[in-house]
Amino acid sequence: MSLKQELVVMSNRLVEASYRLDLVEHRIILLAVVQARETERGLNATDFVQITVKDYVAHFPDADESYAYRQLKEASLSLYGRGFVLYDNHPKTGNPRINKKRWVQAVSYSEGVIEIQFTNFIVPYITRLQSEFTSFRLEKIANMSSPYAIRIYEFLIQWGSVGKREIELAWIRKTLILEDKYPSIKDFKKYVIDVGVSQINAFSDLTVSYTQRKTGRVVTHLIFIFSQKTYPTQETKQENKVSKQPKQPLIEPDGKSPFRLAKTTIPPKTQTEYLKLCTGEEIELCIERANEYGSQQEKAGKPVRYGALYRKAIAEGWHEEKARQKTEQAEDTARKEAARQQAAEAKRAEAEKAKRNKMVTELAAAWFSALSDDEKERMGIAYLAESNPFDVGSFKRKGYDYIGFQLFVKRKWMEWGGEYRSE
Repeated sequence: MSLKQELVVMSNRLVEASYRLDLVEHRIILLAVVQARETERGLNATDFVQITVKDYVAHFPDADESYAYRQLKEASLSLYGRGFVLYDNHPKTGNPRINKKRWVQAVSYSEGVIEIQFTNFIVPYITRLQSEFTSFRLEKIANMSSPYAIRIYEFLIQWGSVGKREIELAWIRKTLILEDKYPSIKDFKKYVIDVGVSQINAFSDLTVSYTQRKTGRVVTHLIFIFSQKTYPTQETKQENKVSKQPKQPLIEPDGKSPFRLAKTTIPPKTQTEYLKLCTGEEIELCIERANEYGSQQEKAGKPVRYGALYRKAIAEGWHEEKARQKTEQAEDTARKEAARQQAAEAKRAEAEKAKRNKMVTELAAAWFSALSDDEKERMGIAYLAESNPFDVGSFKRKGYDYIGFQLFVKRKWMEWGGEYRSE
């Protein structure tokens, strides 16, 4: 079956349920929804939906078959515990009700094949839908690497004919299970909303922008404006073909391409896509980080598809980690250089001090040698007058060669400004 024909259809209630799945889990659920819908005899809670590694890799361009085995195996362990929350009113009392349910009631994995059995509760929400449902082509989210981007796309495509949706910030936090994460609106927009909007604009069939609405001074709502992308007609393509420039890397104002470090050719069209998501500097950092990761995988004997790796790095914003790493390296280098300079300065100061001390010792010794015998004797008497019994005994044994006396002479010479003055 062609990827363009595969349709994801889900109840609107399920689209707006509160849950959080990682990227691989979300992709498996959507792929299973497609396969369940295409089952001629319909899906029930006793059937298993089977997804192979080859299915997974075929549907998601950035998926690497060598990693997909591990990803599906890990998903088989985590999916069983994944749940979602639906909100409604109790049919008898009319009071608000919270329904906590699980996606699957059984899951298994064996040699590149994951099999999942949906719960009784979930089946009606993904099959035999007659009204109030959301549908979209699987290919429209296939290149997205952020689970938030997929969820936001679902929220918007649900209102596709309207072209505008205002969503309460508290609701989107609750629905994405992010009440306690990214408490700052700045961080929430940066790491959730902006990533989602960028990937939707780059990879889906929608063009999206958003603004915010405040209640008082607090941001309480996000307003999304979106529309279907328009694609050039055959005539327009023919006209563009005539004026198309030769293929070459896009160049930044400084004459350097942000893609110059790439280990594989990145087509100009793809470069243009990437430059809509990130600045040239951020792309360069993403590619550097992806190259490091790829080298690690190659050393471990694993094959690396650098094109897919660059797409993942740019879509997920690996530049932040690389920039942080470079900042830490620069700070560490600066600390080491400062410590090196400090040690060198201390060493120079110590050498200068030793040199000066040696010179003073030699000058004091020369001054003492030039004294008359009477002056030397008076100097000895002055030393004995201020010395302790130990130094007195040592001086009587060693005479003028005693180190204690020599230090005394040096001190007196310095006190007298380098000239002898008899007392």
